[in-house]
Amino acid sequence: MIRLMYFSTSTTDMSQSEVDALVQKSAENNLKHGISGILAYNGRNFCQVLEGEADQVNKLVAVIREDNRHAGFKILGEMPIESRRFAEWAMTRVDELDFSDVMDAMQP
Repeated sequence: MIRLMYFSTSTTDMSQSEVDALVQKSAENNLKHGISGILAYNGRNFCQVLEGEADQVNKLVAVIREDNRHAGFKILGEMPIESRRFAEWAMTRVDELDFSDVMDAMQP
């Protein structure tokens, strides 16, 4: 398994309800593919951590990279893992403006 973190910038002003809908849809899709994770959105930038089997995470990253709701997609880190940090969440959103919960996930 791997844990991957990326950062991007929103191309539109997304309301909280739009972000919540995105998280809900992501959770449904991720559950089908054995992916867990966490998403932070500060009104301008996204920072997300995804966990799961490498092939599934990489397929999802390819889809996310093409999403026109954001630009400047950049993978900030990837690491092999033996256990999940966010096993209980197919996807959840945090409201941290400094992205600390997401960034801490990439610490060994």
